[in-house]
Amino acid sequence: MNGIVLYMARLTKESKERNRSLELGDCSSRRRGDELLAAIFQATISILAEVGFTGLSLEAVAHRAQTGKASIYRRWHTKVDLVIDALAFEIHKCEVPLDLSDPRAGLITKLNSMCDAFAGDLGKAMAGCISEFQRQPKLQQAAEEQIINPRKEQMKRSLEEAAKVGQIKAGEIHPMVTDLPIAFAMHSITFEGRPPTRDEIENFVDSVMLPLLK
Repeated sequence: MNGIVLYMARLTKESKERNRSLELGDCSSRRRGDELLAAIFQATISILAEVGFTGLSLEAVAHRAQTGKASIYRRWHTKVDLVIDALAFEIHKCEVPLDLSDPRAGLITKLNSMCDAFAGDLGKAMAGCISEFQRQPKLQQAAEEQIINPRKEQMKRSLEEAAKVGQIKAGEIHPMVTDLPIAFAMHSITFEGRPPTRDEIENFVDSVMLPLLK
């Protein structure tokens, strides 16, 4: 009799542990470190592309990334924080350095790589966020501070170095020069629902950028 009681107690304990594991996620099978971050960011981008910023929730990201909600909330207190980190991570993966040894070729290569990155879910996610800027000032501020402005500064430094060695004209780099490439790409993504084509990029570089730099 005692053996049956002990056996039933063990089964009850095992059942509770299985239920808890299903509820919280089996830690032994969870992703960790860089793999977990990549899964979370990919889930964030795909959900943004499907339902936009307002439709995204941290719980939905956790479910799609197949991780516990605690993994999300430990790192990000708001979805603005998560969205900005996800966008910055995915954009950075696709970036190439701006090589101005040949200004025309370097600018075209840089813009092509950026627009290739925005051809899929990343572009839809970015467009969805931009459309929310007026209603979500914290999102706009974070995007400018952590995504847009650092890339403008990076381009400005590259242009200044190119000017020093005579690859482009000398002189102070006008802010418009660093604003235009991002504005060009974002306008097409936001209002036309696609990144610029290669022909459009070449035309933009030849007719707008090079005259400002030569």
